[in-house]
Amino acid sequence: MAKPIIKEWYDITSPKYFGRKVIGQSLTTDPNRLLNRVIEVSLVELTGEATKYYIKLYFKADKIEGTKVSTVFFGHDTTRDFVARIVQLGTDRIDTNNIVQLKDGKMRIKSIIITNGNVKRGLERVIRKTAIDEIKIELEDMTIDDFLKNMVTGSLQKKLRKKLSKLHPLRQFEFNKSQILI
Repeated sequence: MAKPIIKEWYDITSPKYFGRKVIGQSLTTDPNRLLNRVIEVSLVELTGEATKYYIKLYFKADKIEGTKVSTVFFGHDTTRDFVARIVQLGTDRIDTNNIVQLKDGKMRIKSIIITNGNVKRGLERVIRKTAIDEIKIELEDMTIDDFLKNMVTGSLQKKLRKKLSKLHPLRQFEFNKSQILI
C-alpha cells in the first residue's frame, strides 16, 4: 500500500515594511518548492489606499519559518489601464529605462513621463536624458527598502516631477516598472 501524501498549508507574508501581513496561502508537500516563488499583490490590498490602485507589487519567497513563508520585494508594475488613461491626445509620452546601482543591489527601473502638450523631439531627448540622470542621482544613496518606501508614498515621483517640470510642464511622472537584478 502506498504512503499517503501529506500536504500542509503555508502562510505567505509580506516584507517587514508592510507589517508582515498574510498575502496568500499555498498548499504543498515540500516547503522548499515555495522558495523563489514570485507573488503578485495589489498595493490596495496591502495598504488600503485606493488612490494607488494601479500599482502591483511583486514579492519573492525568501525564508520558511514553521508554516510561514517570508518574502522580499522583487519589483513592481503598473496596470495597462492606468497607462492608457494617462496618455491622452495633446500630450507626449516619454519612456526611460535605467539600470541603477543602489546601496544594496541593482535595479532596472522604467519610468513614464507625460507632458502637458506636445514637445519637439529635441526637447524630448533632453527631458529623457535629464530624467535618467536625476533618477540615478536620487537613487544612488538609497537602499531597495528606501526606494520602495519613497515609491509607494509618491514622494520620489513628486520630487523628480518638480525637477523635470523646469524643462517643460509635466502632467505625470510615474515609475512604470521596477525589477531587482541579481
